[in-house]
Amino acid sequence: MLSFISYLTVLTISFFFNFFPRKVSLIIGRWIGIFIFYIIPIRKKVALQNIKDNFTHLNNIQHLNLLKKTYMHFGMVLSDFLRQKTLNKNIIDKTVNIDDKTINILRKNEGSIIMTGHLGNWEYFLPILGLNNIKFSIVAQKIKNDYLNKLFLKNRTFKNVEVIFKKDGKEKMIKALNNNFYLGLASDQNAGKRGTIVKLLNINISIPKGAAIFHLKTKKPIFIGYCVMNKDYNYNFFIEELDISKVKDSKSDMIKNINSIFTDSLGEMILKYPEQYFWFHKMKNKREY
Repeated sequence: MLSFISYLTVLTISFFFNFFPRKVSLIIGRWIGIFIFYIIPIRKKVALQNIKDNFTHLNNIQHLNLLKKTYMHFGMVLSDFLRQKTLNKNIIDKTVNIDDKTINILRKNEGSIIMTGHLGNWEYFLPILGLNNIKFSIVAQKIKNDYLNKLFLKNRTFKNVEVIFKKDGKEKMIKALNNNFYLGLASDQNAGKRGTIVKLLNINISIPKGAAIFHLKTKKPIFIGYCVMNKDYNYNFFIEELDISKVKDSKSDMIKNINSIFTDSLGEMILKYPEQYFWFHKMKNKREY
């Protein structure tokens, strides 16, 4: 029953986001973020601890202000996500800035691995690539609420796009690469004992080995991509190569080096857009929260 109520709540919010123009929808999203910040502080303690750990030069008021902006940002991301099925090529061209370098990379390297983090709007990778006729498979975690999972899957469904759930197995992911799909991996969530310990800003975190392992198995190149919101509330989308030409170590060292290059890149982006990072996941050992 609770699952269905949650679904109806999200469906109702989705209706309002889709009823109004995007500019109004984004305003509603920001206000939802403010409401959650003050009234329903989901993961507020975790996020605030992560911000304090990584921005030690800021005072408590500045930490809270950054956290409030983070809630507002993800209110807008929620707005855009729940409107995603209305997107077409024309809207993407008006909403997303893609530089020529990124376009050239995408056209020449089909069947490669794209690493990203929970920064900006990672869900927009799907319509950006799919509506530009670039084959893309995203690895996602299935939502336990079946009603919400079906709704979210619907919003993630585009031509040229395939959603692979983690439980589907590595074989399906490798098959996607061999079929010239880009494989998208959000590689910054806590992987616990199964991950590799690397440094992200001021925190030693454990992140998944997946991207590096797929590279070692398939010899496919790795790219790092981001979709960040700019000051006019449109997005900048760009891809850059993860240079591993000088990494000649053992398998375990290569995995750690690849992940370190990724977290160095992600850390630089977080410093540029701190309010756009998803501070709400437990970056450190869960006992430390």
